[in-house]
Amino acid sequence: MKGKIGKYILVYGFILMSLYLGFTKYQAYQSEQYVSAFRTLKGEETVDQLAGLYKEIIEYQATYKLTPQAGAQLVQKLLLTGKRLKDVDQKLKEKYSAQHVDFSYVYQDLFLVTKQIQDKANDAKLSVMVVHAVEGLGNVKIQIYRCDR
Repeated sequence: MKGKIGKYILVYGFILMSLYLGFTKYQAYQSEQYVSAFRTLKGEETVDQLAGLYKEIIEYQATYKLTPQAGAQLVQKLLLTGKRLKDVDQKLKEKYSAQHVDFSYVYQDLFLVTKQIQDKANDAKLSVMVVHAVEGLGNVKIQIYRCDR
């Protein structure tokens, strides 16, 4: 009797272990597919371009070259890059709705930075907002590239 119970426990343990390993392999496969689609849609390039634009804003502000004309050009570039990121986000959301990464705070940061560039009343806030936006981009990259979604 004890031998039979031991065999059942062993068989059920093997079944549970197989299910667990299969599920983790499936999750890893889905994560790889998501990252691959993100790269194919040029999401990685778009996020890097956005980070580069934020760096450019800080450089312009640090060298006192953030004129209204330069600000307007940066705002146009930011809005265009934000639109590209939104397109990538929408396509990923359609295809991978269950494991989709939330980009909403990146859009909020983008909105705040563009509004602050246009509002010259308080330039001191711009650096803080840009640093916060860059931190948000880093968080997006972490969410996308981590394997345990």
